[in-house]
Amino acid sequence: MSVDRWQALSKRIQDGPILTRWHWLGWNFSTGPEGFNHFSSLTIAALDAVDQLMPGYAEEMIKRLEGMGGREGNMRDYESIVAWLAELLVVHHLVTYRWEGLCTFSMEPTAGNSPKNPEILIGLEGLGSLGVEVKSPDLTNHRSLRSRRPWQILARTELDPADLDAAVTLPVDNKIKDFLVSADAKFANFRAADPAFRSILVIVWDDFVNEPLTALLAPSCGLLTPNSFHRDPAGNAIEYPNVDAVLLMRHQHQLRLGMANRPPAGDRRHFLDYGSYDAFPPHVLVPNPAGRVLEVKWVEALRGWRPESLSHMAEYVPGELIVWVDCDDK
Repeated sequence: MSVDRWQALSKRIQDGPILTRWHWLGWNFSTGPEGFNHFSSLTIAALDAVDQLMPGYAEEMIKRLEGMGGREGNMRDYESIVAWLAELLVVHHLVTYRWEGLCTFSMEPTAGNSPKNPEILIGLEGLGSLGVEVKSPDLTNHRSLRSRRPWQILARTELDPADLDAAVTLPVDNKIKDFLVSADAKFANFRAADPAFRSILVIVWDDFVNEPLTALLAPSCGLLTPNSFHRDPAGNAIEYPNVDAVLLMRHQHQLRLGMANRPPAGDRRHFLDYGSYDAFPPHVLVPNPAGRVLEVKWVEALRGWRPESLSHMAEYVPGELIVWVDCDDK
């Protein structure tokens, strides 16, 4: 990154509403006696790296970030920033990845007459294109309940929460269902226009990856199984044929640590470190039986492990019920 580009992006942020009105990142992007802090340096560098290969990206992202302020202490804005960082994390990794052959990148592309668009479309010479949609849900209320309630039900089973002897945290599988429905609609026109098109829905969760994994694969109700709880009026399981796979990332907590300028957890160098195959925590790549098979080059770039390869770790195994100890609600 050149000094001129650094100064231009820094000034663009400094002159905008992130510093002129209340914003969660007002301190992060303000200069202290030693200059910019860890968070701002990494964020500006990531924005510039993507912008060099996909012009216009940095300006668009900064505009979006500026809109996530003005309401002091508003947690919705905070979670929107987490989602913004999640998108930057994934897009930065895929754009700066060392692809073999000529590669093109399109920001928020559209296909046909549909206004719906994923985050990015990657075109690789001789292979085709990959559409990428990134979702990072607001888990504020869920995290609070999970930390205080002794019982947590992960999957939709015949178990009645009323039969348990204390407060219960219910599944959050509707969030996953909504992400699949949205991504399927966004990818539909791309698939219709290009038989070689492939797609990936990336869901950036917190450290409890067994929750979205259960929502997808639980034998009794998983969204990517014949017993899916999402069914049409005739009782048939609804499929998402335009979503070829789902990548689950345990990374929200890393982004929050980064916003606080604190060290990352696990095998990450910093909060925007996507991670390698060998780094902990690993990403899990869940193929969609109703979708198409991802080519090896796409899989290698995503760096996700198949669920069965991670079954020796309890947090990567779909479950139905968790009993937490030392919870506040009794």
